[in-house]
Amino acid sequence: MLHHPFASHDQEAAGLSRRAVLKAGLVGACTLLTPCAAWAAAKKEHPADPKAAPKAPPGPAPATPDPGYYMANKAKFIADFKGVCGGAEKWMAARIPAPTAKAASDDALRRFELLLPTLPDLGGTANRNQPFITMAGWLAALCQAMREKGMTAKDSGRLLYDLYAADWASVPPAKAQAMGAALFTPAAQESIKLWAETTQKRLLPGDWVVRYVAPDKTFDVGYDYLECGACKYFKAQGVAEVAPYYCLNDFLASRAQGTGLSRQHTIAQGDPLCDFRYKRGRPVTQDWNTETPKFKVG
Repeated sequence: MLHHPFASHDQEAAGLSRRAVLKAGLVGACTLLTPCAAWAAAKKEHPADPKAAPKAPPGPAPATPDPGYYMANKAKFIADFKGVCGGAEKWMAARIPAPTAKAASDDALRRFELLLPTLPDLGGTANRNQPFITMAGWLAALCQAMREKGMTAKDSGRLLYDLYAADWASVPPAKAQAMGAALFTPAAQESIKLWAETTQKRLLPGDWVVRYVAPDKTFDVGYDYLECGACKYFKAQGVAEVAPYYCLNDFLASRAQGTGLSRQHTIAQGDPLCDFRYKRGRPVTQDWNTETPKFKVG
């Protein structure tokens, strides 16, 4: 899910990803942080966990268990999600009564604070997928809170999708394209190979498991998810139906970055794997409108 394993190790050490920069509001409603700004802030406010395993470029070091990671960084995690809840409240207030929107947003924040110490141990910032399990916690809390107010998993999925689209709209195209170009370097290919090999050791049960796929004439970069940490987490939280919507954000990022993602299968939809295939400059033709009619969930 939305995992582009080509960010620099400094960015990974910050504990954030380009998807983890969602802040309050939609375009025109309030300020959104761009990925680079968020990374810079993260380096200052949320330094790498000193207990995390050291990283040796170009591949990630194996993650070491770090059960105290979430609580050690609780203030930063809560502050980040509080910003997301501000955007969620505005999104909901355009569709349901404002008091109900505020109540749902407040409830989501309360739920996330309770969920935080129980998020799966991925080894902290040594693991490039750490931001994505954190965001799964965001969506689980939102989905649970919105469900209490009569909204559906599709509603909470669309909320996150719209906030993420607004975030990418705030990034200058040249900057986004430069981010995407990093995926197609030889160093990135080697990093993906090593990342996949590490995940296949299955050191942490809540993590993703990845298989590297060598490029051919139809794609430049490829890998498969054999296990999805987000899907496992959503199922454990009783919101498995939100997983397919979570996956759609990948297409927003790929379109902005010019990485040409095509994906025909997802674990979230009951397939045995998620097949990520990137081709530089290829138009991204998949999005919310093309994919949700195929979903087997409501």
